[in-house]
Amino acid sequence: MRLRVDPGKCQGYAICLEVAARHFTLDDWGFAQALVVDVAAEDVKAVTEAIEECPVRAIRWIAGPPGADTPGTASPPAAPGEVR
Repeated sequence: MRLRVDPGKCQGYAICLEVAARHFTLDDWGFAQALVVDVAAEDVKAVTEAIEECPVRAIRWIAGPPGADTPGTASPPAAPGEVR
């Protein structure tokens, strides 16, 4: 899964940075940016928590290669055999 921070929505709360520091940074103006766009399976839980905790819903999952920005969901689909 791929990760995207909407720069027009981010208000700089930085909760994402607290929850999943490996995947986010703050730019020069204090707004979040994704450091790692392609999220490894072992980091999905932390990134999903960051998405859910964002008060302005500025972070989301996207599918596909860069430029193919399709509507995402709060969490990626379950892996084969995974029970939620």
